[in-house]
Amino acid sequence: MTSLGKAFAYGGLIALLSVAAIGGELVSSFEEAAARGDAMEKDSATKEYFSKTLMPYFGQTYSKVLQSCFATVPNPDNGPFSFVVAIAADGRTMRVYDDRETSIFDCMSNSVSKETFPAPPVVPYYLHIAMKFTDDAPPKRGAAESAPPLVLEGNKYSYTFGVPAGWEYSFEQAQQFGVRLTLFPKGGSFETSNSVVYVNEIDGFCNPGCAGTIGRAIAKTIEDSRDDSPMLQVKSASPINIKGGGVATVRVLTGLRDPQQAKEALAFIEQNEAIVLVVLTTKGVKTWEQDYAAFQDIVSGHKFFSCNSPNLAVSCK
Repeated sequence: MTSLGKAFAYGGLIALLSVAAIGGELVSSFEEAAARGDAMEKDSATKEYFSKTLMPYFGQTYSKVLQSCFATVPNPDNGPFSFVVAIAADGRTMRVYDDRETSIFDCMSNSVSKETFPAPPVVPYYLHIAMKFTDDAPPKRGAAESAPPLVLEGNKYSYTFGVPAGWEYSFEQAQQFGVRLTLFPKGGSFETSNSVVYVNEIDGFCNPGCAGTIGRAIAKTIEDSRDDSPMLQVKSASPINIKGGGVATVRVLTGLRDPQQAKEALAFIEQNEAIVLVVLTTKGVKTWEQDYAAFQDIVSGHKFFSCNSPNLAVSCK
């Protein structure tokens, strides 16, 4: 079984069937199809196709589909679900089996049912996918092992960021502190790590859209910070190029009143639908260079999806 969590992690269970016994007519139930898919992940005749061909294709294609579904489905259901795709000799989908229908599965299945996958070595090939949306995703492995975290604003937009090597993220801790996303070195937490990154959105400048308002948003953010910390010093840093397009405007702050905030970097990203703020804050400056490099990786990995985004895998409803 291949499992897709917030990190889109891929993993398999012990194969219970041999591929030699799997060919022929399509099975009738989800349970049978899932068992055959689990076997095909491990069997010598199909495991290379699964790990080196099918999963890289599925990960690249359906991370975008999933992001589009969460951005466009009204009141998206983030409950777990599993499904199996039976793949024909030419790669076309023969049948989709499911164990539980949710609004996100219904959205994804529209694309899956019309998909043409890479041609499999065994027909029918059963691809078993289990999806859950929790912070405790299973261990990562495989060529398409991960995708960035997805911040959701239901039926409006969604966006992602890069996750540097050695870092992890948490939506649960973000919720506790009233922000959209938190990131910190692995094994740490938003409270205990020396350096953390958090993501939020700047309100009050987007009526009706945010285009052209980033200068005012930066000025107001700095003004509010200076009201709290009169000795605040602000320097402009080089903009960070964003792989998804555009640049982030960066300011570096020192002289904050809170001793837990020895130094901060703020990246402002202007989208038409939102102004996204990414903040690196550190309790000490000894690791600033490596922390700032991680911050750059996070910001440069930003991608934003809305109904106006080109080439959406799933059209807005």
